[in-house]
Amino acid sequence: MSQLQELDLRLPDPNWWILWDAIAYLTCYLATELNNWSIIHPYFATGALLCISGNPELLLTPLRIARYIFILYMLGFRKQGVAKDSYASRYQSRHYGGYVPPQSTFSTFQARGATDDYEDGDKRESTFAVPVSLMANVGTLFVLGRAWGWWY
Repeated sequence: MSQLQELDLRLPDPNWWILWDAIAYLTCYLATELNNWSIIHPYFATGALLCISGNPELLLTPLRIARYIFILYMLGFRKQGVAKDSYASRYQSRHYGGYVPPQSTFSTFQARGATDDYEDGDKRESTFAVPVSLMANVGTLFVLGRAWGWWY
């Protein structure tokens, strides 16, 4: 085991309202920049959207990995277990007390936080693959329609 794996960073409990506002702001900023880029480069944007439409896992896999690495860590699911004074510990004490039911979402998060296994295990199709593919197709029509003068 490397020394980095043995260390547990002591991060303060985040202010969730400020974090939510920052995420919302960054999402709006990113959407605006992507829209501006698609106006300047409609055919590159169409190619990217068609690639995502054909293989939505191109977009979903990085999000899935970020979910395990960043979000579970911030919630308090660490290698040593549930972190003291974290959101996860407060949730556990309020809803479960000392007993966590097996096969529950909380126990799954505990297991994922304690291991380096960030894969879903089963290789079934993602629930979000079809909606992401559909939204990419709609985005393709929107970008090309705007480039061809169908709407502004």
